[in-house]
Amino acid sequence: MPWEGDGPTDRILMHLAEIGAGRCTITDDTVISERDPEMSQVLLGLLVLYEDLSHASRQRAEAETALRLVAEERECLLEDRRQAVAARDEFLAVAAHELRTPLATLALIVDHLIVPPLHQSTSELGSVVVQQRQLAMLKRQVDRLTALAAEMLDVSRITSGRLQLSVGSVDLRDVVREVLDRFDLEVERRHVTLRVDAPDPVPGVWDAARIDQVITNLISNALMYGAGRPVEVSVRVEAAQAVVVVRDHGIGIPEDEQSKIFGPFARVLTTTHHAGLGLGLWIAQQIVQASGGRITVDSRPEQGSTFTVELPR
Repeated sequence: MPWEGDGPTDRILMHLAEIGAGRCTITDDTVISERDPEMSQVLLGLLVLYEDLSHASRQRAEAETALRLVAEERECLLEDRRQAVAARDEFLAVAAHELRTPLATLALIVDHLIVPPLHQSTSELGSVVVQQRQLAMLKRQVDRLTALAAEMLDVSRITSGRLQLSVGSVDLRDVVREVLDRFDLEVERRHVTLRVDAPDPVPGVWDAARIDQVITNLISNALMYGAGRPVEVSVRVEAAQAVVVVRDHGIGIPEDEQSKIFGPFARVLTTTHHAGLGLGLWIAQQIVQASGGRITVDSRPEQGSTFTVELPR
């Protein structure tokens, strides 16, 4: 070796220890300023070794990160699939339960209408009244089955991206009035006061049938969860958008549940079971969003809920 003593060796060992620890104090200036040519070559070699090791370490870290991301993505895909399967199973279970109830009622009513009573009633009028009541019940169950079938079809359309809107010139006030007219008997049956504030026409370009579906769901929920208290509906124009507000004064929705009610199979948590698949608000939100608008809720437990639909005109 051209040098004597432990000085150069100590320096080399020191730099090797630093490189082994993942750092290096050798710089280009250090190599250039080294007076011993051979030591300069050694330092240059150590600097290249450190850079090669650092590059390999970075590549290894990047590869490990990429593998971790792939594993996380795979886990997310598996979780999405598990949730989809769980949602499908829940949908089938709920649908089967909801369909079984009206079908059982229909079967009993039809049997009663077909089979003559053992003892004829002395009052023909009374018999007619009973039949009318049974036929009204039959009509409600048929309507319920029709609504359930429509919801199931909408789920298929939405999840497959086939929800289409047939837009045209519409007066939103007229749509709301038609929906409220259909609820006359329900409002009377529940002894609910319905207040409407819609003084002016609200023209726009929407799918009338789909907007009708959204308003129908909101009114139905207000009557169902309104605890028999007044329900208020308003329709107005605000700047370049139309606004429909449906407010009840019923059980309300806890704050931690409000973000969930627009999800599929969502139901307001109550001690009383209410019929339905829990799809209404989810479908309503999909329709409103497809129309370029938004639907929001403001609610407090035992103070009621206010649903607001905003639609661009």
